[in-house]
Amino acid sequence: MGLFDWAGKLSRRGFLAGGAATIAAVAVTGPTILADPQNGAAPAGLNAEESRALLKFVRDLFPHDRLEDVFYAKAIAPLQEEAVKNSSTRELLAGGIARLNASTLASAGKAYADVADESVRVAAIKQIEGGAFFTKVHGDTITPLYNQPDLWPKFGYEGPSSALGGYIHRGFNDLDWL
Repeated sequence: MGLFDWAGKLSRRGFLAGGAATIAAVAVTGPTILADPQNGAAPAGLNAEESRALLKFVRDLFPHDRLEDVFYAKAIAPLQEEAVKNSSTRELLAGGIARLNASTLASAGKAYADVADESVRVAAIKQIEGGAFFTKVHGDTITPLYNQPDLWPKFGYEGPSSALGGYIHRGFNDLDWL
């Protein structure tokens, strides 16, 4: 039976009934259909504790007491999205956070994100400073952190000036904190 023969025998009512059955099947088995066929589980990124530790780590890498956590959350969002899509990134981030946690558990008895003493967290960071986790997180969060227009006024940066003729005639020496 050719395609045109089959299409000619399909009625509107048959098409709608078939569509409804397909929608019902997807609604019931949606998570199973979307699961990763290799391991049978849906792909997952960082869990809540790992995300909290990653945010604290980035806050320790780029410490600004007057910045809210929302700016740091936006900075780690690309890493979290990459962890969902790429299992090697997920393993790298989870392994680095596990090393930070192991270091702070040994010295302070708490997970990295729960340690209030900044010097303990800095000591844990110093232990992993040259590794792949440190390099990845530092390199992938510095631009998303400082490239947020809502953040610029907090540092006295008025934004790009090229469209306005440059800074030479509009605030070249305005910075009073430098």
